[in-house]
Amino acid sequence: MPTPEQILKEVEDQLAIGRGVEPQAKLADLIGQMGQSALSDWRADLLKIIEKFQPKRRKELLALLDRKTHGRPAAVRESVRLAYTAVSDTASAVVDGEDDLRDDLAILAEKHIFQWSTRYRACLTRHFDHYLAQLARNSTADHYAASLQRLLRDHARDIFSRGYGHQREQIGQSRSTAMQKSVGGLVRFLDLPLEYYFARSSDAVDRDSVLALRRLLSSCALGILDGYQSVSFDDDTGAAVLPRHFSNFAYYLAFLEPDPATTIINVIASDTERDQGLQVIVPLLESLDHLIHKEHEDYYPLPIFGRYLGSQRQLEIGVRAPHSVTSRHVEARAYLSSEFVSPHALDDALASRVALVVAPVRPDIAAHVSSNRRLQDIIVEADHEDVVQEAVHAWDRAIYELRSKRMSGTPYNIAREFPLHQPDQAKFYHVHRTSVRDLLRTFDRKNGVRLWCSVRRSGKTTACFDLDFTSGDSAIVPQTCGTEPSPGGRLFFDSICGVADEQKAIAGDFVMSIVRDCAPASVEDGQRIVFVVDEYETLFGYLQAIVNRSRLFRYTIVQPLLNQLVEFARDNLLVFLGQQPGAHFILMDQNQLAPYVEQDAFPLFEHISGTRAGEFGMLVSKILSDRIDISPGFLDALHRETAGHPFLTVNVLCVFVDWLIERERSLRGLRLRKRDFEHFEKQKLLLDQMMLHHDYALLREAAREAMSEDGYDSNPWLYAVYWALREMSTAGELKFSVSRADFAKIMDRIPAPGQLPEANEVLRTASQANFLHVSGDQVSVKIRTLGRLAASVRPAQT
Repeated sequence: MPTPEQILKEVEDQLAIGRGVEPQAKLADLIGQMGQSALSDWRADLLKIIEKFQPKRRKELLALLDRKTHGRPAAVRESVRLAYTAVSDTASAVVDGEDDLRDDLAILAEKHIFQWSTRYRACLTRHFDHYLAQLARNSTADHYAASLQRLLRDHARDIFSRGYGHQREQIGQSRSTAMQKSVGGLVRFLDLPLEYYFARSSDAVDRDSVLALRRLLSSCALGILDGYQSVSFDDDTGAAVLPRHFSNFAYYLAFLEPDPATTIINVIASDTERDQGLQVIVPLLESLDHLIHKEHEDYYPLPIFGRYLGSQRQLEIGVRAPHSVTSRHVEARAYLSSEFVSPHALDDALASRVALVVAPVRPDIAAHVSSNRRLQDIIVEADHEDVVQEAVHAWDRAIYELRSKRMSGTPYNIAREFPLHQPDQAKFYHVHRTSVRDLLRTFDRKNGVRLWCSVRRSGKTTACFDLDFTSGDSAIVPQTCGTEPSPGGRLFFDSICGVADEQKAIAGDFVMSIVRDCAPASVEDGQRIVFVVDEYETLFGYLQAIVNRSRLFRYTIVQPLLNQLVEFARDNLLVFLGQQPGAHFILMDQNQLAPYVEQDAFPLFEHISGTRAGEFGMLVSKILSDRIDISPGFLDALHRETAGHPFLTVNVLCVFVDWLIERERSLRGLRLRKRDFEHFEKQKLLLDQMMLHHDYALLREAAREAMSEDGYDSNPWLYAVYWALREMSTAGELKFSVSRADFAKIMDRIPAPGQLPEANEVLRTASQANFLHVSGDQVSVKIRTLGRLAASVRPAQT
C-alpha cells in the first residue's frame, strides 16, 4: 500500500500537470482513512499540499481536514465555527449552493452518469457538507432541505429516464434486464447519502447536528425516490415499479424523520404494506423524535443501522447507545403483520435485549404478554390510543437500565455486534478498499486475463462489487458465481447454466452479449471492458461437470465459451477472483484460455505501521464502534496476527474482548496498547485455546476439510497449502517461519494420498493468495490466526 509520503507526492505531481479532481479525491481518501493521531502527525504536510489546490477545492479539503481533526486547537475550532456562522441565512445563500450543485449534477449526468463509487460520491460529499452546515445552524431551515430535495428529484428523473431509454432503444436489451439495472442503480444512488450519513454520524454529538443529519438524509431520499417514481418505463411508471421492490428499500425508513418516512411509505409500499407501515413504523420514528427533542438531555438516539426482514415483515432499527455504556446500539422492532408476532418472536426480542417492539397484537399474544412483566415493558400495541407516548416510555426504561449501576456492571462484548454473518448489514460498516482500486488501476492500459486469489472471507466479493462502473476509459462489469450481492450479480453464470439446461449450443457472440447485459450501465461500442468474475472456481467446476455429463457439451458449450473468453480478453481485461489458483485448468488438451491467465497478489486490508491510518485501522474502529480507544502499537500487533484478513480480525477481536471481560477490565475509557495484545496472545492464542471458541468455527472447519482425503481429491493444491500452514505453525525456532529448504522438507513429508504440487509452485501461488509470505530465504505464515487454526484441528475423516 502506498505510504502517506507516496500519496502526497502523487497528488503534488498531478497538481503540477494541471489535474484537480483526481488528486482531490486521492487526498480526501487519505484524510478520511487517517485516525486522530495520524492526522496530528501529518497535519503540516497535508496543509502544505492543500494550499496548492484551486480555491474551491482548497476550501473543501480544509473543511474535511478540520472535521476529521478531533481535539483541534480552540482557535481553529472557533475560526471554523465563525466561518459557518458568517454564511448569511438568506435566499441568496441557498441559491449559490443550489446553482453549484445543479451545475455539478449536470456534469455528472452528461459525462459521468452512474459512476456512483467515484464521481458521484466525491461530488455529493462536497455538497452534502455545505447543506449539512446550513441545516446544523438552523435545523428548521426548510428552504435548504427543499433545495436539496428538488435538485436530486430532477436529477434522478433525468438519469433514470435516460438510462432506461438507452438500454431499451440503443442497446436493445429486454425490458426485464433494463428494469433490473434501473432498480440496481436506484439502490446504489440511495446508498450514497446513506454512506455520507454513516460517515458523519460520529460527528453528530448534539441535538442540532443529529437533527441536521436526519433532515439531510430524509431530503435526499425524498428527492431521489420522487424523481424515480415519475420515470416512464415503457407502459409502466416508477410509481408502479417501486412497490414491487418494497423489500429492497424498506430498511431505509429506519433512518428517516417521521414526516418524510410517511411520504416515502406512500411511495414505495403496496396498499397493505402502506397501511401497516403507517401504523407501526411512523409511531416508532415519532417516539425517537420525542427523545431527541427532550429538554435537559445529553443523549440523542441517532439511528445507526436498519434492516428489513421481508419473510417476517419486520423492520429493525438500531440507535446509537449512550456513550457512557459499552453497547453499540439500542434496538427496536416494528412488525407490519400480526401473523409474525409469535411468542417465539417476542421471547427472541427479550433475549436480544430489544428495547421496544411496536406491533399489531392478536388476543392470544396479548394474553402471553400480560403474563410476562418483562414483555409488558417492551411491547407497544400498534392500535394503542397513545402508541407514541408508550413507545417513549419503553425507550426511557431501556436507556435508564443501560445507564444504571446494575446494568453497567454487566459485561458486554461490543465486537460481537459487528454483522459478520449478516451481509445485508455490511453496508453500515463498509470500508472502501482503495488498495483494490489501486490494483485495478495498474491494468488501466492492459488487456488479458488476470487471476486474483485470496483466503476465504477476505473481502473479495465486497471489494469486487464496490468497484465503480468505470476506471479510466474502461467499463467495469462485476459478476459472481456465488451468492448474488446485488440484483443481476449472477446473470453471467446463470446464463451459462440456462444454456446447459436447455442443451443448446452457445451463440457466436454469447460472451460479449451477456457481458453487456451484465453491465450496471450502458457500454459504448468499442469501449474497453473490465469483466470481473468472482467465485471463479464454481464456474470452471460447473463447466467440467457438464462435460462429464455429456461429451457433446464440450464442443457445443465449454470449448466455444473458453475460446470466446480468449477473444474477449484480446481487447478487454478479464479478472477471475477465487480462493486458489488452478481451477481454470480443465480440458487441458484443448484449453485455449489457460495459457493467458496470470496470477497477481490480492491485497488484504492494508495497514500503515505505527499509525491508525489506513484500511485496517478504519476496519478495527468500526468493529469496536469507536467505544474503545486503540493505540498504533495495538493495531501493529493485531495486524501481525491477522495480516488484515477482515473475517479473522473480527473473530480475534471478539475473543479478545471476551478476555478483557474475563479479567474484569472496564471497557469504559479503555485504551488498548501493544502489551495488551501480547498478554492476550500468550493466554488465548494457544493451539488448545483455538478449539474452544465458536468464533473461529468457519475457518477452523475449512482447514479441517481441506486437509482431509476428500479435500485432497477435490483440490490437492489447497490440501498442500493447509498442511504446510499446519506444520509451519508448530515447527521451527522462529514460530510461523521456516527457511526455503525446510519448507521443501515440510512439503516432502505431507501425508498426501497422491502427488502434490511442486514446493516452489506452492510458494509462488500461495504467497500471492495470502496463505504464505516469502522474504529472501524465509517462508512465513501470512495470517498467523489461520496457521494456528490449521495446527489446532484434526483433519476430517473420510
